[in-house]
Amino acid sequence: MAREILTFQLGNYSNYIGTHWWNIQESSFNYDPNAEPSEIDHSILYREGQTRQRQVTFTPRVLMVDLSGTLKHVPRTGDLYEQPIDPEQIPSDPSDITDIEWETGKVEIIKKEKSAEKHPYQMDLQAGSSGSGEEAAEKDYNFSNTVENWIDYSYTRYHPRSINIIERYTHSKEESQLDTITNGMELWKDYDFQDDFTDRVRQYIEECDGCQGFQTLFDCCDGFSGIAMKLLEHLQDEYGKASLVFPVFPPKAPMFKSADEAMSDSIRVINSALAFAQLSDHCSLFVPLSTMGRCWRNVDEARPLPNLVYDPVNYYQTSAILASFLETATLRYRLKGAVTGSAGGYISGMCSDLNAYGRKMAAAGLAFPFPLGNTQDLIDCLDQLDGKSLIVQLSPNVKVRNRAVVQSVCVRGLPQDRLKRPPTAKSAQRQQIMPAYRCSNVSEILQFYYSCSLEVSMSHVTSIKAPMTVRQPFPVELFDKRVGFDGFLTDCPLAQASMPYVQSTPALAAIQSSSDLGDGLDALHREVSRIRLAKIARFAECGLEEVDYKESIERLLEFKENYDENYEL
Repeated sequence: MAREILTFQLGNYSNYIGTHWWNIQESSFNYDPNAEPSEIDHSILYREGQTRQRQVTFTPRVLMVDLSGTLKHVPRTGDLYEQPIDPEQIPSDPSDITDIEWETGKVEIIKKEKSAEKHPYQMDLQAGSSGSGEEAAEKDYNFSNTVENWIDYSYTRYHPRSINIIERYTHSKEESQLDTITNGMELWKDYDFQDDFTDRVRQYIEECDGCQGFQTLFDCCDGFSGIAMKLLEHLQDEYGKASLVFPVFPPKAPMFKSADEAMSDSIRVINSALAFAQLSDHCSLFVPLSTMGRCWRNVDEARPLPNLVYDPVNYYQTSAILASFLETATLRYRLKGAVTGSAGGYISGMCSDLNAYGRKMAAAGLAFPFPLGNTQDLIDCLDQLDGKSLIVQLSPNVKVRNRAVVQSVCVRGLPQDRLKRPPTAKSAQRQQIMPAYRCSNVSEILQFYYSCSLEVSMSHVTSIKAPMTVRQPFPVELFDKRVGFDGFLTDCPLAQASMPYVQSTPALAAIQSSSDLGDGLDALHREVSRIRLAKIARFAECGLEEVDYKESIERLLEFKENYDENYEL
């Protein structure tokens, strides 16, 4: 039975993350008919189509929104179905154009400016030299220092309706022009934008045999939050399907036009607070994402991830970490045959497990790579944690402790033969006295681990054999020298020198609901309550009344109360 999902990416940083996500998925595609079938049903997030030349295409079922200037050399319809015209090939003399009948003396030819310079990786892609061959794998594109925008490292090719550009605003690294949530809502009221975008949504839905719901990534601290709120409201009214939302926060605080640092911080706080106050009404579950520990007024405290070394303010690197979380955490509802097991195989089933008592906000956690030694058994790895958390939080202003946690856990790449020693082995004697030795597979032993380490908690564990493929343009430089080519940890110098780059890695991702999330909401409410809206005229200019603003802040406080201790399981 079909279980298609339509994905949305709204905003520049969201498109950074989404680009990595689609790249990761396509790097795992196996076209060998004799290979073992994939455990993932790629048709859930991808659609099959044909070009005009009847070539079969397999493109993401996604709608992306960004500002003018982000696409550079790529036309907004993409380059998969039609090749763009090279401005250099347009004749300057009208008489040289012979396939159209016109009076050449009355025609003026205006040549467009030369297209933006392509990233070397994109030039190699177009030339067909950056496939999966050894030469391309060894080529160093220095992405971390040369990427100017997400299009530079995009391997994926998109359907013509996927990319949507807002022409009235130009993308800038220095300051954001689409600044307030109210500005984004006003943009949605533009019928040219709204009608075209909702029509593209309808076309995607009509192509599906059994659409199960929506995934949405959106930049939460600028005007894209307003577009997201209106889109989610539209999806809820028109389709009534499950909606899983990921508000994302970039690792650098954006500055806004005609605003100093203090005012820019206040604008970000108001945008985030108003978005959080409305999200609970318009989605099934939302999971804020950031590699930074704090993202309300102060954006700082980069999360330390064991065995990863990254530049905390680099969009290309940090977005790859968040994409790795998404690629792993969403496995639960993307597996073949998952629907036959239980309702958990649907996005609605996962959301309903986590959003009880009105707790529609959950937290993200990631172990990437999974901290398993190359000669170690999983049972020993978990035993040696000795109360330490297996994951690092990837939701801002959140610290989930070990009590009253409801979570969905997905793990990949842990071999069954590394679970424990066989009973006949002498080395198994120490393991056999552990209660976990009775577990027979990866899901069981992790389920047992969480039942012992978390109090009064429930965990749904999904496990697959395939690790996450790591291949350029993913930032292979993230991994420290302890991570071997297969993603397992090693201290052997010979093993570390045997392969220049990690090629695959095991990973674990968790989406967690806990009363501890109320602390972050309380901190956001305190920050926004200190701001006087009258001092920031741009919100009122877009129609935000003081009464409506105070009502939204009150709704945020009411939402926070869902996480008070009296709502414990």
